[in-house]
Amino acid sequence: MKLFRYARPARSPRAPRYEKFPDFQVALLAAGLGSVIAPVRPTLKQRYPLIPIEEYVAWRREDGAHFDPWIRLHERVGGEIIAPVPASMVIRAPVADWEGWTGMRFPADGEYVFPEALAPLVVEAGIGTHIEPNVWIRHSV
Repeated sequence: MKLFRYARPARSPRAPRYEKFPDFQVALLAAGLGSVIAPVRPTLKQRYPLIPIEEYVAWRREDGAHFDPWIRLHERVGGEIIAPVPASMVIRAPVADWEGWTGMRFPADGEYVFPEALAPLVVEAGIGTHIEPNVWIRHSV
């Protein structure tokens, strides 16, 4: 089920906006739930993989809106940041797999930044470990 729907206002056809999907709200109410927690992968975090998610989640623009556009969208439609989650997903695999997935070489133990990752890859003894963060956001009905 979708949480948001895309709406293009008639007065400004080039300015997209999103709103909570009505069916989503109806389903929550029908299930007796007052809210849902969404695990959100911040879209710009990949540009700052060395910054801890706990620090990144606090970044705001001068207008007070969140720095990250995906978190900003969630807040715009009423979402509330509950907490950063530093270890949302852990992926461990042999270096050969990581090299195939990323198109990069990992010739020695150490930390590596690879495209589209929110955090570095740690290589140790031929095994790569990537710990992907996210942000929990609550949406109430």
